[in-house]
Amino acid sequence: MIQRSKKIVLFLPHRADPTRGEIFSADLLPLELLQIASGPAAAGYEVVLIDAMIDPDYMDKLLEACDGALLFASSCILGYQVYDGYLAAKAVRERYPNLPIVQGGWFPSVIPEMYLEQGVADAVGIGQGELTFMDVCEAVLNGEDLANVPGLAVMRDGKVVYTDHRPVVGFDAFEPVPWHLLEYERYAELQTRPTRLKVRHRFPLPGHWTPDNPPRGFSHFSSFGCPEPCTFCCSPALTGRRWKAIPGKQLAEEIAELQQRFKFDVLRFQDANFGVAEKRTKEFCETLVDLQVPIHWNGTIEIETIMRYKVETRDLLQESKCHLLWLGAETGTKEMQERIKKHIDIDHISVAIGELAKRDIIPGTFWIIGYPGETRESMEQTLKIAAEIKHRYPIAGSEVYPFRPIPGTEDFDHAVKLGYVPPKDFHEWGKCFEYKYNSHNTPLPADIRHTWSRYNNTAAIYDKHVTEGAPWMRDVLSKIAGWRLKHGDYRFPIEQKLFDLYVRATRQTQPAAQDYVPAIDA
Repeated sequence: MIQRSKKIVLFLPHRADPTRGEIFSADLLPLELLQIASGPAAAGYEVVLIDAMIDPDYMDKLLEACDGALLFASSCILGYQVYDGYLAAKAVRERYPNLPIVQGGWFPSVIPEMYLEQGVADAVGIGQGELTFMDVCEAVLNGEDLANVPGLAVMRDGKVVYTDHRPVVGFDAFEPVPWHLLEYERYAELQTRPTRLKVRHRFPLPGHWTPDNPPRGFSHFSSFGCPEPCTFCCSPALTGRRWKAIPGKQLAEEIAELQQRFKFDVLRFQDANFGVAEKRTKEFCETLVDLQVPIHWNGTIEIETIMRYKVETRDLLQESKCHLLWLGAETGTKEMQERIKKHIDIDHISVAIGELAKRDIIPGTFWIIGYPGETRESMEQTLKIAAEIKHRYPIAGSEVYPFRPIPGTEDFDHAVKLGYVPPKDFHEWGKCFEYKYNSHNTPLPADIRHTWSRYNNTAAIYDKHVTEGAPWMRDVLSKIAGWRLKHGDYRFPIEQKLFDLYVRATRQTQPAAQDYVPAIDA
């Protein structure tokens, strides 16, 4: 029997193109890699974890690490990660043509054929990956055919073949997360290092923390999947609307141990839907309070979930120092709520946001306009309600995004039928979800696009957590922006012009956005 190495190399690509003058919040840890490494680490495999966020020379480090490895694996979601991950896998394939490559994550799961046909993957994991990846490692180690491993897509005889379905399982089926692989201090250093770059996913800071005195942030996966049937999300197809979560008390005890180990101040749950089960949320909050864990925390929750929660559970959110909850309001009309299968009562949106706001929990609310077939009147109504929410609750986020067709969703298929032409290669897929930089490609009516742009600028100036500029200036501009949001009048945006002049005068402008250029032969 051939003696094979037990070294596996795991890579997390850049979440955003670093040449744009932007970085992502460094509290976004490589949880995807840590999760799939749980089985191999417990089984004695040597795991090399490389994250582009903390490794500027990651490509050289990656190629060096792959020398003598058993396999190389990577994970990505939508956006620039798709392109950066492709370039990394292509480089590995060229240097080590016989090294097995495995891809996983949301995007590869719904378009595995791209990776298999382009030769940058020998197998693609579909959906939940912990058990699948462990079986892949064992199969490669023992020289077995990956077509016999459930939960994969592989290429056989020039065709994509899906192996047996692997059902979604609970966290009790996994080995413990190998936190010893995490070089946390490198992430903490990035979080506290002064920077003039734009930091994406930076949320309002809780408690006494300020941009000049930032907290140490940490992130965690406490659940998998989501029970919602939303037509714009690929989760229903990949998870079968299953939701599996770590029990509340157990989760809080684990967080307490991790906090003692890593000394973080703010915890972000990267779950798709943290707050599904009220009993779990209640147990989690109660245990955090009982253990006196010295952190603030944030996560995701649904509008209707907040409405279902008892008053005492909502109070526990505040008592346990939950400082922010992300909400998907999605649309401002009943008709579109039904069409996208979100089924939120429009009247509940303001009520739920108010319940959080009065407890000093920031409601980070998201809206979408431009769904396939959506009317101009529906988009206008969403922008109107988003503005009303922002004006009524100044601490609330109320961000409006243009619709993006996500592969593997009902709305993607709907958009294609209406004439949407999907990206054709990794480069195009890597840039098509950059809302800020290529929003001109979104099929919105010109007047709606104009209002949307003005609204975004107005809402940003109205934000009460903004710290740029002198207090008197922020107050004056915020009052003007507040009037504009209240009345829905975006003509003569004087406060936006004044703030732009201030940014230019203080030399806070960001580098001009340029589309990244594909690598040669990419």
